[in-house]
Amino acid sequence: MNTKTILLTGIIPVTLSAGFTSCDNIAKEEAPKPNILFIMVDDLRPELNCYGSDQIISPNIDKLARAGVLFQRAYVQQAICMASRASSLTGYNPNEHRIYSCLSVEELMPGVETLNRFFENNGYTISGKGKIYHYREDHLEQLGEGWLPADASEQLSGRGYITPEAIAQMDETGRGPAWEIADVEDHEYRDGFYALWALEQLEKLKESDDPFFLAVGFHKPHLPFNAPRKYWDMYDHESVRLTDQPDYPENGSLYGLHNFGELRNYTNIPRGNDPIPDDMARMLIHGYYACISYIDAQIGIIMAALEKNGLKDNTIVILMGDHGYKLGEHGMWVKHTNFELDTRVPLIFAGPGIKQNQTTRSFAEYTDIYPTLAELAGLEPPTHLQGVSLVPVLKDPENSVRDAAYSIWTSYEGVRTDEEKVILGYSVRTDEFRYNEWFDVASDSLLDRELYDHRQNNREDANIISDPSVAEYLPELEQMIYNYRRAAQSQP
Repeated sequence: MNTKTILLTGIIPVTLSAGFTSCDNIAKEEAPKPNILFIMVDDLRPELNCYGSDQIISPNIDKLARAGVLFQRAYVQQAICMASRASSLTGYNPNEHRIYSCLSVEELMPGVETLNRFFENNGYTISGKGKIYHYREDHLEQLGEGWLPADASEQLSGRGYITPEAIAQMDETGRGPAWEIADVEDHEYRDGFYALWALEQLEKLKESDDPFFLAVGFHKPHLPFNAPRKYWDMYDHESVRLTDQPDYPENGSLYGLHNFGELRNYTNIPRGNDPIPDDMARMLIHGYYACISYIDAQIGIIMAALEKNGLKDNTIVILMGDHGYKLGEHGMWVKHTNFELDTRVPLIFAGPGIKQNQTTRSFAEYTDIYPTLAELAGLEPPTHLQGVSLVPVLKDPENSVRDAAYSIWTSYEGVRTDEEKVILGYSVRTDEFRYNEWFDVASDSLLDRELYDHRQNNREDANIISDPSVAEYLPELEQMIYNYRRAAQSQP
């Protein structure tokens, strides 16, 4: 047999059989692509134990945070379900393609390479259940299946009610009371089905040679606050605290004010401008907390299945909310503003190549999720993406890839049908401030401005735009909004 000896500096000589001419000819085994477990939770604000809220019982999310990197300053680009999801899943800012109008992805951006399609186009097996896209038709188009397993809705009525008492209060839209307490098992509500479905999927996916992109979207803690009784019983009702900031910000722009119509649509909530009584407010907050603990338990089921099936070590896990939430703060409820409470969100990454048990104060936008997952998977991202990869932060949480985060809000709810009445609020969050500018879209004229000081706290209790002491900061903030609008707003 012919042989050839190759001498490599600092390495013992290696004798190769004929046919090999150098070490370069020895094929290196390609590392397997990481799996992606994509978990989205509707209406989840960062009021979790791992975010310092010790009244919340969220052991499984807390455990996930310890396994990876938690972002203290992650922000959505629009605080409403559809636009936030469409923005993060396409990589576009919401004022591109009029995403802010809250029409379906297929109507606004037919053929766009969404996050899930990107992974599918790169050899991943994709599947998803629950609320990933806002509209069922988008979910069916993008993921090839509906929101629910076939038998998941048989025992649920309207917006997800089980008890005869709640069903009796439903109106023609399927909305009933704003909360429900039922003596049922987890899987008898929709989100329990999603966890069991994910468990079944992981059992199948472990047998595949292909990497997977598995998306699970939980509905709670979105209204109505319906959860099994055992999660309500985790909290002492009388100990549930009401907000200590019930007033609208002093000198706050009227364009940021709303009458929380989403909550008022439920049949046991006061109509018009009537205030929410304290006893009802406490019940609503209690229900929100119960729903968080219910979802936390479902996440625990999925994470346990990931480990049981030997998939944990090669799976990137991302946990995200779709926007923040108000529980009576600023005299309002739910989302739909540019305030910190609406735009700041929980964001956690864990998995191979990611630091463990770390918290970062690096700013992150949800447009950054798409390029981040692409880089973690070793894939070249599409050129249309408007975010930046967070991988440098995941490798070293002291790094930063942004000096600010931007959001927008549409002041008029008639945005879908009357373009002439659209008012867009542009918001930039820096280390020290939140600065808002409100524009009339048709005339491109500036209508109002707000400045909130974050140097002492994040409460945003007063608009200090007229305070002489902050005048020196305004030119730079104005320029930041100007640059963002000109760079991101290709339409209308």
